[in-house]
Amino acid sequence: PGLIGEELFNQLIEDVEIIKEIGHEFSIEKYLSGDQTPVFFGSAMNNFGVELFLKEFLTIGRPPAPRASTKDSQITPLNDCFSGFVFKLQANMNPKHRDRLAFIRIVSGTFQKGMKVSHNRMPGKEISLTRPQRLFASDRESVELAYPGDVVGLNNPGVFSIGDTIYTGSDRISFPGIPSFSPELFAYIRNPNPSKYKNFKKGISQLLQEGAVQMLRARADQGAEDPLLAAVGQLQFDVVQRRLKDEYSVDSSLEVVGYSIARWVVGPGQDLWEALDSRGKLFNVFVAKDRWERPVLLFKNQWTLNQLVEEHPELELAPWSFAPIEEDN
Repeated sequence: PGLIGEELFNQLIEDVEIIKEIGHEFSIEKYLSGDQTPVFFGSAMNNFGVELFLKEFLTIGRPPAPRASTKDSQITPLNDCFSGFVFKLQANMNPKHRDRLAFIRIVSGTFQKGMKVSHNRMPGKEISLTRPQRLFASDRESVELAYPGDVVGLNNPGVFSIGDTIYTGSDRISFPGIPSFSPELFAYIRNPNPSKYKNFKKGISQLLQEGAVQMLRARADQGAEDPLLAAVGQLQFDVVQRRLKDEYSVDSSLEVVGYSIARWVVGPGQDLWEALDSRGKLFNVFVAKDRWERPVLLFKNQWTLNQLVEEHPELELAPWSFAPIEEDN
């Protein structure tokens, strides 16, 4: 109590007791199986609790493990061919250069600076992995070699999306994608200053690539109208507006619209717009498209969604989406 005062000390004790009551006892088995996630309390800005977190992470961290591919095979860390997947995108990590990084977790083989790899969504194309980096807080260092379990940051000229797989060898490897969460909040975002439109457009584009938020447009919109942001929670909207202001010097305003459910049309057939149009006019549904021009249906509530499903049971819908796979040339 002498260090922080009686009032703060009592508050600390009370908070700890609450956490003990509402939390679950940590189980290393559940953690390793992916059924439990530990929560650490600290502040990177104030350098409080960081060392404790890192030491515990080294204690409970698991070694590289096999990862299932879409071909129902296991890619083990001992596989000679290199493979890895994109689990995070980040823009403006160096604000002076407006850089964009894709973070790759290596699954198998050996990563070498400058190596050429194949991309699971771009058959027939090779990508050179130049200027790889390893990052820790604000520190960066160039990477020459990396191994299974390592994370490498790669410059992203727009070819990587979250969930992508890169690999070497003649056998195509593709790990299961990482879907976008089904959005429940929707709002038009506007730029009140026309002179800042270029920065506004660039900022929105880069934040979308990161997965900070999803963007939809009305079906007939060819890019001239205000984009419709789609999010799981209000915090995503707040983050987008704050980053537009801080990183791109752009003010923005939001107009919330009254939809709460989104469903991607995924069939029947390959022509998704034909699958949708063949059902005729849809009532109480807003027809939008995602950034890959795929049809997305917005509903105000569960009842209107159920009504559509009952009237058109053959229409195949999904609550989330994956980045599309390009056709072979």
